[in-house]
Amino acid sequence: MHGLGDVRFFDRLAPLYDLVMPAADQSTLSAGLARAEGSVAHLLDLGGGSGRATIAVDVPERTVLDISRPMLRRARSRQPDQLGRRMGRPTDGDPVGPLSALQGDAGRMPLADDAVDAAMVVDAFHHMPDQRAVVEEAARVIRPGGVFVVQEFDPSHPLGWGLVRAEHAIGMGSTFYKPNELADLLAGAGFDVSLLESGFEYTVVGAVPSAD
Repeated sequence: MHGLGDVRFFDRLAPLYDLVMPAADQSTLSAGLARAEGSVAHLLDLGGGSGRATIAVDVPERTVLDISRPMLRRARSRQPDQLGRRMGRPTDGDPVGPLSALQGDAGRMPLADDAVDAAMVVDAFHHMPDQRAVVEEAARVIRPGGVFVVQEFDPSHPLGWGLVRAEHAIGMGSTFYKPNELADLLAGAGFDVSLLESGFEYTVVGAVPSAD
């Protein structure tokens, strides 16, 4: 997250976070992950907090990485039957795969090279202090042919303009990118970039070039 102000805000909000935040956009996230070459067996959710976005997609193995311990406690509290109900799936066993939680800095991930098939950041990239390092780390830990899906808010959109000022007013150090700026940042780290969705909230997909 972007400094102590941002982290402390989410630490305090953790017990209520899932009650006040809308569900993640399952269709857009799934469409972004579908751009990977081959199947996505392991998904890494950077700044994933309570796992709100992670449970919106059907992937065999999912890991939430976040710096906030209270948010990760919420992610760890999710039971297999809760995950199944969220996906509208049977609740015998865990048909949508386990959810694990890892505390860490997205700019210095405690993961090996090519460790995951895909990574995503949903509504959290603007809170991360060293965003270039986050993108470079994503390029390192995602295997060739995998994808990096980023959903963010456009500061040039009227609603985005208001969000920027609201977050700064409460003491956050948020840094927002316009879609073309974020696309350039990902391209600079070696991703093949496409814009999946535009508007107040937009989605950029970066594909790691295959090894062939």
